[in-house]
Amino acid sequence: MTADTAMPQFFPYPCFLLKMDLSYTARLLYALLLDRTTLSQKNGWQDSEGRTYIVYPVSEIAETLDKGRTAIKSALNELDAAGLLVRERRGFSAPNRLYVKIPQVPVVQFSDHMTAIQPEKRPSDSRKSDPHKDGKPTFALDGKPTPNQLTINQLKENQLKGASGEPPAPFGRYKNIFLSESEYTELKEEYPDRLERFIEEMSEYIAASGNDYVCHAAALRRWLNREKKENPKKGIPDYSYKEGESL
Repeated sequence: MTADTAMPQFFPYPCFLLKMDLSYTARLLYALLLDRTTLSQKNGWQDSEGRTYIVYPVSEIAETLDKGRTAIKSALNELDAAGLLVRERRGFSAPNRLYVKIPQVPVVQFSDHMTAIQPEKRPSDSRKSDPHKDGKPTFALDGKPTPNQLTINQLKENQLKGASGEPPAPFGRYKNIFLSESEYTELKEEYPDRLERFIEEMSEYIAASGNDYVCHAAALRRWLNREKKENPKKGIPDYSYKEGESL
């Protein structure tokens, strides 16, 4: 590269994503949605509360990222569960609005003597100044999302709050897999023969490695789908036999 080299088109990739246990697809999707949000800012796509939103169908996202619709939907659920995205349904035949959320990360500035200036503390004595009480993104009475004020710690806390917002229950031998009732029911319907085995394997993996996932339901679905791709069914075994042979 030289001083005159033209830069190719690129997505903004926030550094805080490096601190979060999200899948590669979910991180890439967030960067894409953030890029689209900056375009909406310029084009004046704000709701009545001044919040910037985007309209981006799943089919178009899948085509842009060269991913399947199922993978995109799973990544959207990850971002939703992590508190990085709010999806607002607009009614019959109307496209959904996507609100990309940005956590409140400390912005460190330096003086001439390289002394770090700590960010100001947010007031928390009123509901109005603390729209994300207990780390959970809330909605106003009209159903619209509140401003982007989640902290990194609050994003981690959202691991224990499923995408549905239901209180989770612990699963697995080490009680470190958290699933809401609806998440467990949905997974059980999709993978009736393998779910319990994978819950135990993931529970053991998390306990042994110390690694964790933002959304356990999404992580289990990834594990299960990956095994299905790596070990496809071989077909029906041949149980025929010749006369005089026994099985």
